[in-house]
Amino acid sequence: MSSSVGDNLKKNSFVILPVFIFYIAVFRFIYLENGLSLIIQVCFPIFAGILLAAVLNPVLVFIEKTLRIDNRYISVILTYLLVFLMISIVVKTITPNIINSIVELSKDIPKLYRKANSLLSLLSDELIVKIYLAEIVQKLSSILTAIINNTLTKVIDIFMAFANALLSIIISVYILMDKESIENWSKEFFGLFVGKKTANDIIKITHVLYRNVSNYISGKATASLFIALLIYIGSKYVIKCPYPVIDGMVIGITNMIPYFGTLIGSVPIVLINVLYAPQKGALLFILILILQQVESLIIDPKILSSQLSIKPLLVIISIIIGGGLFGPLGLFFAVPVAALIKSIVDVYMMKKLNKDMHIIDKS
Repeated sequence: MSSSVGDNLKKNSFVILPVFIFYIAVFRFIYLENGLSLIIQVCFPIFAGILLAAVLNPVLVFIEKTLRIDNRYISVILTYLLVFLMISIVVKTITPNIINSIVELSKDIPKLYRKANSLLSLLSDELIVKIYLAEIVQKLSSILTAIINNTLTKVIDIFMAFANALLSIIISVYILMDKESIENWSKEFFGLFVGKKTANDIIKITHVLYRNVSNYISGKATASLFIALLIYIGSKYVIKCPYPVIDGMVIGITNMIPYFGTLIGSVPIVLINVLYAPQKGALLFILILILQQVESLIIDPKILSSQLSIKPLLVIISIIIGGGLFGPLGLFFAVPVAALIKSIVDVYMMKKLNKDMHIIDKS
């Protein structure tokens, strides 16, 4: 009798503790100023560790299947060694070119500023242009002053970011080491609230979503890398623009945003190249438009539709809402979140239809 009472107490404490923690978090969110930002800031290493583990899990699975390693410790170590090796090679290869391009651009800023000044003088009244440019100079000087005054704060922030990154790596290691145990615990946890069958359905939905999103991110990253290389080659060898590395890098990063990313990234680099040489800027804009059309008509629909099973209209709506509510992060994560919502709705509709059909068959 006493053992059953003890088991019930353990089971109740297992349920009550997370609920209590959740209520505390909600209390801080409601009654404290900037409560949500505080919660996100505190939990950021946890979220980053989960995301890092999700990104590295396909590499871990590949190593275990290819090398037929049964020891998880060795597989995790090899996974991180492989990733760090690849990152170091990429950084060592690309970073000098990026630094050289940034240095060249910084040297040309005064010249580009003078060209922008003369161009604005032709388009607008001279007095208004001078006032506008004076405001720009004043704002730039205030920004530089703030950066100098906040140097110590920035150094502290760098150390905090390094500590958070280290915590995220440690968390991701533990997740990869015990991912099967974490999944079993999640099933038991959700089963306490929604039942075992629904808990299994939640885990299945999570698996499907993770597989689709990981395939989408890898496919989109591959397409972005391909587009960035084409922009770099066209900018350097065909158009002969002054900053081809920056052109390719900006387009490659912003291209992760479906449909509109390439056009968003084209604005600053085309403007810089127009100030350097108008014909080069115009040719670069034409090249970007051509590649953007090729990607939008061929690459993106294949990746988005096949991997996430969502229509282009839903993708566009999710990007508009995500960008409007959450800014740049919303643009990047809008499509995966839309896929998550659609997956949940599809499963609910399927269950509802099956239940209704079962009732009709009985009647």
